[in-house]
Amino acid sequence: MSRNQQSVWHNTREQQDILYATPAHLELVPERACDLEISPSETLYPHQEELKFYRRLYENIPSVYFSLDTSGIILSVNQFGAKCLGYTVEELINTSVFNLFEHSDKQRLFDAFRDLFNNSSHSETANWEFRLDCPASKILWVKVVARFLLDEDEKYLIDADSIEKCPRKNPHILMVLEDITAHKQAEDALRESEQRFHTMANTAPVMLWMAGIDGLFTFFNQSWLKFTGRSMEQQQGLGWLEGVHPQDQEFCQEIYDSAFHARGKFEMEYRLKRHDGEYRWILDSGVPRFTPNGKFVGYIGCCIDITERKLAEVALKDSQEAVQAQLEEMESLNRLKDEFLSTVSHELRTPLTNMKMAIQMLGIALNQEQNFLSEMTKPQAERSKASRYYEILDNECDREINLISNFLDLQRLDTGAKPLVLETIQVQQWLWRVVEVFKARNRNSCEQKLRLSVAANLPLVACDPFSLERILIELLTNACKFSPPDAEITISAQLKAHNIQFQVINSGVEIPSAEIPRIFDKFYRIPSNDPWKQGGTGLGLALVQKLTKHLGGTIEVESGSNRTCFAIQIPLSNEV
Repeated sequence: MSRNQQSVWHNTREQQDILYATPAHLELVPERACDLEISPSETLYPHQEELKFYRRLYENIPSVYFSLDTSGIILSVNQFGAKCLGYTVEELINTSVFNLFEHSDKQRLFDAFRDLFNNSSHSETANWEFRLDCPASKILWVKVVARFLLDEDEKYLIDADSIEKCPRKNPHILMVLEDITAHKQAEDALRESEQRFHTMANTAPVMLWMAGIDGLFTFFNQSWLKFTGRSMEQQQGLGWLEGVHPQDQEFCQEIYDSAFHARGKFEMEYRLKRHDGEYRWILDSGVPRFTPNGKFVGYIGCCIDITERKLAEVALKDSQEAVQAQLEEMESLNRLKDEFLSTVSHELRTPLTNMKMAIQMLGIALNQEQNFLSEMTKPQAERSKASRYYEILDNECDREINLISNFLDLQRLDTGAKPLVLETIQVQQWLWRVVEVFKARNRNSCEQKLRLSVAANLPLVACDPFSLERILIELLTNACKFSPPDAEITISAQLKAHNIQFQVINSGVEIPSAEIPRIFDKFYRIPSNDPWKQGGTGLGLALVQKLTKHLGGTIEVESGSNRTCFAIQIPLSNEV
């Protein structure tokens, strides 16, 4: 063979190696070696350039391309693939491809190759997923695509003589590795997230469930399964409705379907059968689930046992109804009592009025016969028995009339039947007149000195003057009863914020601090606190408190250091 022929033969062998190392899907059709040997060098140049282009294309395809023999020895690899694996092409050629994979996956890969060889249809492509063990590579997981090639499939060889003239390495397996590390990591993260959710869900102290985009239930946590005593398979889909009380099933389905179509939250209460057969009240709350891009993916919900709350609500309702019935009964009894007392009081007032008139007529007759009025002006020790009896009869009649009047006023205040009659009063003139009226009425019974103290320039006051006068008269009467003779009683009026404050101050008997909260109770009298035996009805201070509140005011009491002060504050203006 000439030197020129040897050069052409050498070039032809390189071209053949390039062709056999090129991936199958390029579908190159190589020329026969015999034709190349007799072709002049000018005709080979375009073929060489084309082969170089395909070679560059193969070397830089962004995947890992191998050609292997039947034992797994690497016959060729593209440069991009070798670099991705952290090797050079030279470091990988003639090494076992199994060394690139994790130890635990080597046997699996070997078994996959064996199945590929034994497959009756040798033209099929196999797909596997394996882990790599390449320290210098970032690729951890790859998808392996392999195809087994047979010699008899290569129809481009003419005859046996051509094979002897053109010896070559025949690749038996074409294998492509695709990096799926990111995909696997995402799967692992999703799997770990789902495992974490299932762990949290199964350890949660509430019952949890999940439903898919079709509305069917797909998951129930251990709390739900333990509560119902049913398996996951029995509960999935619409199986959970079998445990709902028959009277609540339609209601639950309507609520859930309505919320599902609206993609909204829902909350419902129903009875669910427990594993022991008892129906328990459940509060079920569900919310829709969406992906970050807003795609609806189903529902998630939680349930809690509210049976105790329901029982408490029923008990509370029954109790409220019972209390309401008792209140209505008490109101009815109070009305009957008020009507009875009002009737009795009116019936008592009539004979007392007649008795008072008879006592006055008796006084007139005695005065005509015995100069009775001059007898009444004498000291009590010098009076006749008739005058003393007359005085007792007259005082006790007044006391009973006063008792009945106070009692009727209290009844009207309790029932709201006493309206306010508002007038505008000038405090100084009005208060002086009230004190003078009190002196005239109690000329014989009040031996104390009354001192009036009114601040200058007080504004006009809009109130019910008759109720206010009744309050001050009662306080002055009370002060006279519990003050020693010749003591001073002070009546004052002054402006305080937006109120007028009236004070009645007396000296003498103190009110124990423990008794102050009770002195406004009806018929309450402080034990052993009446040194002058004045007596009383026990309704005066109760009436004072009621009238003060009726005027929109307040009353306070201070007692100490042989001094007692009742302070009343009335607003400057009042509304009917």
